[in-house]
Amino acid sequence: MNEKKVWIGIAICGSLVATTLGYFLRSEKLSIVECQDSVTVLRAQIDKARTTVRGTPELEREVIVLREIAERIKEVLPDTKDLNDLIRNFQDYSRETGVVPSSFKPKDAAKDRAKGKVASAFEKVAYTLTLEADLFQYLDFLNRIETHRRFMSVNSFKIDATSRRKLEADGVASHRIQMEVETYKYVPKAGDTDEVRIEGYERKRDLLAGEINRRRQALTIATYSYRGSRGRRDPLIDPRVPVRVEDPNAWTVQRQMEEVDELVRRVEEALVFWGSSRHADSVLDRMVKRSELEKTLAMLEEDLRRIDGEKKVNYKPAETRLKLNVVDPLALLRKELEDTRAVAGPSREELEHVGVSMERHILAGEYEAALSAFKALSDGLELIQRDPPREVLADWLRQLAFDAETLRDFAKIKLSMGGYAIIEENPPVVIINGRSRSIGDPVGNDLIVEAIRPAEVDFIYRGVVLTRQY
Repeated sequence: MNEKKVWIGIAICGSLVATTLGYFLRSEKLSIVECQDSVTVLRAQIDKARTTVRGTPELEREVIVLREIAERIKEVLPDTKDLNDLIRNFQDYSRETGVVPSSFKPKDAAKDRAKGKVASAFEKVAYTLTLEADLFQYLDFLNRIETHRRFMSVNSFKIDATSRRKLEADGVASHRIQMEVETYKYVPKAGDTDEVRIEGYERKRDLLAGEINRRRQALTIATYSYRGSRGRRDPLIDPRVPVRVEDPNAWTVQRQMEEVDELVRRVEEALVFWGSSRHADSVLDRMVKRSELEKTLAMLEEDLRRIDGEKKVNYKPAETRLKLNVVDPLALLRKELEDTRAVAGPSREELEHVGVSMERHILAGEYEAALSAFKALSDGLELIQRDPPREVLADWLRQLAFDAETLRDFAKIKLSMGGYAIIEENPPVVIINGRSRSIGDPVGNDLIVEAIRPAEVDFIYRGVVLTRQY
């Protein structure tokens, strides 16, 4: 009995020992597995750390460069005030380039955020612009956007070209253009502005001076002076534009467009000058500017009379633009000038300039042009009484107008000059309109033979001695 109990005790103790040993073995195995997993994780961390260590110099290099050009980036990207003024900038550019805006609409940035397109600290700010312009006005508008002191880019644009018929009706091409202009503003996230310390920053920065300067230069906006159409046709219009028009006296089509462009430019300058003269600081300054404007207008009107008289512009688009952008604005400006003219009448400078212009026209045989120049201010001559210096100039202009009218009418008289006879001690005789005429004989109304010489005859016409050669 005792022996049986002993074996039972031995068996129980063996089981306990085996269980304990099994537990310890299992625990050791689990510990080994955990250690192996820890080793695997640690190796991954070591590999990651090694990768970080290998990439740290390049990351430090990039951070240092970005820190050094951060101020330049701030200068290029628009701030809040710039964004608020951007629509005003677009309006100013439209006015400067002649572009006619229809709408300037900011795009909704919330839609981009909802679509997950805004993933960085730089948030896109876009505007949709709709306007009308010819191609060269649009290029001038784009040039101003390109050279804006803050970064802007044109992401896309769409052009609906005008028709040839509308060009001929309006005188200028008015393409409908829709474009998207975009820029970016800096919106840092929480913690993005915390600066990490870099060991030996100054020394490393000095070593990267070349790269920093290269990056800074890359952020500098390149400037370009847009030089306009320079006589080129608008490629969005029917290219079959004639080189010449049917009238042989007219300029070529390209010359007509260039001359009209120059006149438009001069009228626009005159309008700007008129605005500045009206807001002059002093009466004297206003009088001086007004006098200069009178000279400018007189020269413009003289050129227009010459072009109209010689029929140099008859290509329909050029002719329409000449009327809409030169003749009509010039007439309106002249009217405004006349409406604000002092009751004293034309100034001394105006009288002298018109007189010189009339003399030049008379010497060139352009009598109608001289009379047109006189007519421009003839109504004001009666207002300069009791001012002897200007009265003398007014009498001079009236005499020039009389001479121009006399010469014009004398040139219209048809005289058929035949043979002549000049015999000593006998009155000279000349055949005029088939009849013999001597000195003192009338030839029609207001025309009397004054002198007869070889190849020419002097006549008295309206009290003026004029010569007709034959």
